[in-house]
Amino acid sequence: MDVLIAGGGVAGVEALLGLREVAGTRVRLTLLAPDPDFVYRPMAVAEPFGAGMARHVQLADIAADAGADLVADALVAVDDGARQVRLRGGGSRGFDALLVATGARAVAGVEGAVTWWPEGDPEIYGGLLRDIDEGYSKRLAIVVPPGAVWPLPAYELAIMTAGEAYALGHDDVQITVVTPERAPLSLFGPEAGAAVADELKRAGVRLITGAVAQRANGGLQLAPSGERLDVERVFAVPRLLGPAIEGLAADEEGFVLVGEDGRVRDAQRTWAAGDGVDAPLKFGGLATHQARVAVAGIARLAGVAAPPDPGEAVVQGRLLVGGTRSRRLRPTGAGQSAPLWWPQGKVAGEYLPRWLAEHGFAPTSATAAPPDGEGLVIRREVRAMAGAEAQYLFDLRRRYRIDDPAIASLGREMRAVQARSSHGTP
Repeated sequence: MDVLIAGGGVAGVEALLGLREVAGTRVRLTLLAPDPDFVYRPMAVAEPFGAGMARHVQLADIAADAGADLVADALVAVDDGARQVRLRGGGSRGFDALLVATGARAVAGVEGAVTWWPEGDPEIYGGLLRDIDEGYSKRLAIVVPPGAVWPLPAYELAIMTAGEAYALGHDDVQITVVTPERAPLSLFGPEAGAAVADELKRAGVRLITGAVAQRANGGLQLAPSGERLDVERVFAVPRLLGPAIEGLAADEEGFVLVGEDGRVRDAQRTWAAGDGVDAPLKFGGLATHQARVAVAGIARLAGVAAPPDPGEAVVQGRLLVGGTRSRRLRPTGAGQSAPLWWPQGKVAGEYLPRWLAEHGFAPTSATAAPPDGEGLVIRREVRAMAGAEAQYLFDLRRRYRIDDPAIASLGREMRAVQARSSHGTP
């Protein structure tokens, strides 16, 4: 059976390796990816501080190990009924089963702010650190925008910046984190929120929750309170938009709509996984779980009687809170850093983490246990994250949505295509 996997990120590679192991020679695999490398990013948040970096792995090596063909192109449209995809390069390909793992698109979360995230350019934040060292920047805001975001890097960035400023001899640098969440990492439950809030306080970082920040007259204005913040520099993690792939059911922001089995709504042979899927959380461990759900469905289609059950989607890890200031805020040794989250490798999964460890790309700390009793253990079912807190954040996302003409245009086109299809028009 011809299986096409579109996307060379966490979800795509997890599915590629998983399908080879689960379905064996029942499937002929093709990986479709626009870039030549898989980028392993968990430690990139520490790169501006010289304490970590993103690692690049050639997709050709991963594909070779999985016995898969690699095609350098990108997916733009899907015809599930005809089992055909259209590619950005102008060609097309057929499939018996398709997994869409093309990820999401990062856009500015706060207009006029500097957008920074681990996937971005570390030198952007390195310039701020130099300004702090030279005494030019004293008041900094780090903003989590409403919408589909992964907020953890904002908190790590604030705490590490506070530690860097202190180490440089500047005890007058004011750092403020603004988030629409009712508590930091609120989707993980009240214990996590209280722990991160305490960590920020210990680092001397001011925290403002339940607020949406907008640039105004050189500073920030907060909604709905109307409070103004006098800050010199504003950094924000990006807001994410879905891939808005023609032919796939999607919400108004382009995120692909899937069922509990990972199959795209109204499709028979197309699955989706990763950040491009409509879900309350964007997280590497969730992306690998979604990939394994798709692997099980595709493997059944290929004739595997009992593929491994991926089980319930659970996000788990350990917040490194309550330890010494230096352990979390400064590098702990050559090539190591001190993030809030354990394991430091962050990306949990069945197949991808194993491959990375076997080939020397995953940090050794990703498989080691933290000292007994250190930190707060987090284990939360993703289903539980779709409750009241998720609805609250979703309502904020609707209220303060960012107009994106390209997404709006694609949305109108998709609705028109779906309307024509429902009336029998080709």
